[in-house]
Amino acid sequence: MTTRPPTETIPYNTNYFPMHLAFLTVGENMMPIAHWMVISKEPFRFMIAMQLGNHSLTLLRKYQEAAIHFMPWRERERVVRAGYMSGDFTNKAERLGYILLPADKLQHTKLVEGADIIFETIVLKELPGISHEFAPFVLNVVAIHGQAEATERQPILFMKEYEFATTGEGWRFRR
Repeated sequence: MTTRPPTETIPYNTNYFPMHLAFLTVGENMMPIAHWMVISKEPFRFMIAMQLGNHSLTLLRKYQEAAIHFMPWRERERVVRAGYMSGDFTNKAERLGYILLPADKLQHTKLVEGADIIFETIVLKELPGISHEFAPFVLNVVAIHGQAEATERQPILFMKEYEFATTGEGWRFRR
């Protein structure tokens, strides 16, 4: 399969929001991340896209590992605030009052206490050349912590710049 460049450029559009906000740690640095998805169940893999220029991107390339956390709604302010600080210049965990825990399988990356669920991951592959704004990575899941049921969680949903929400109503399709 060959890749062809688009014949026309379509402007960026946020009509696909909301996005489930995750919280990524690499080393002892942390940041919110909305560009993630499961791409394989067997083996269990995530794909993330990290914006270029982030300190966490430098660390991800260096350590080749990360932890993906899904934090509860009550943690929204600290999670979002972490995205407005640079790990180059400050210890985010200390400044935001997070307790960092050792990972089971990762050598350099710490886990954030209080997450509903955490996935320890190692980099399988970076996918260069796909975007001018983001660095996509395929990550293998090597350990999982927590198991909160989806119906029990209140995820942090990214609606648009500075606006967030959580779930409030459920519905089950019956045939």
